[in-house]
Amino acid sequence: MTSTAKPDTAMAAAYGLAACAVLMWGITPAITAIQVSEIPALQAGMMRSVFAVPPALLCIYFMRLAAPKDTRTWGWLMLAGFAAFCGFPILFTLGIARTSTAHAALILACMPVVSGGLGAILDRRMPRAGWFMGAVVALVGEAILISSRDSSGEATLTGDLLCIMAAIISGTGYVAGSRATAKIGTWSTTFWGVAVVGLVQVPVLIWITDINAWTSITYVGWSSTLYMVMFSTVLAYAAWYWALNHGSVVRIAPVQFAQPVVSLIFAVILLSEVITMPILISTVMILSGIVLASRAQRIAVQAPQLKESEDTK
Repeated sequence: MTSTAKPDTAMAAAYGLAACAVLMWGITPAITAIQVSEIPALQAGMMRSVFAVPPALLCIYFMRLAAPKDTRTWGWLMLAGFAAFCGFPILFTLGIARTSTAHAALILACMPVVSGGLGAILDRRMPRAGWFMGAVVALVGEAILISSRDSSGEATLTGDLLCIMAAIISGTGYVAGSRATAKIGTWSTTFWGVAVVGLVQVPVLIWITDINAWTSITYVGWSSTLYMVMFSTVLAYAAWYWALNHGSVVRIAPVQFAQPVVSLIFAVILLSEVITMPILISTVMILSGIVLASRAQRIAVQAPQLKESEDTK
């Protein structure tokens, strides 16, 4: 009884933390749009990670978080850190300044396909036919989304392409982060990644920023930045890495299905964006494709385990 209870409890905790991370990330596109209304996009993207360095260093010190002890783990950590705390925030912030929140949210919806596919490659497993079918359906939905333009002109091709690059980099970071977490733990992966990658960006942020411009930022800009630092960057990534490590990439990645729905809801509530018919069609196709792909991945992972169990019997 105890042996089955522990895995069930761990999986429940993994799904719960993954849901919290997805909720925090789901609100992120709308908060980012608010942030870039006051702060230049490149500066805003870097502030998200640079301002997280002090709390990260404090956590490393007081929690006595160990750094990686081998080159391979350092490699996973640096790749995860670059993707999560440099590549993604900068590209996504630049993208959302040039496109609508709805477009950005649906583009990010394809991250489970990216992370799941990379996870299969690293595990040396050929994805099943269902994964390819789902990926094609999702990509067609993305193509419909990117080719559609609303009358307001908010969504541009340049902005959509920047968000696509951000999604690919972020999906790569998820996989690398789960590998680093398996070696050094959730908190070490998160806070060492923030500290190292954030510190590298400090001189660049100082160079590109007009110091006098800080005084023109209102409480709205600072509040949105605080949310991006503490919730979207620190807490969300810590929760997500823990969930990936204890629940596996293949099982936890589908929780992100809810992220675009949350993002669309907050785009309407906070920014009064209009959800057009092409966006609705894209939403259905993207989510359907991701469901197909993720279901095929789960079957691929579970099949060898079932066979091994039967052979043992």
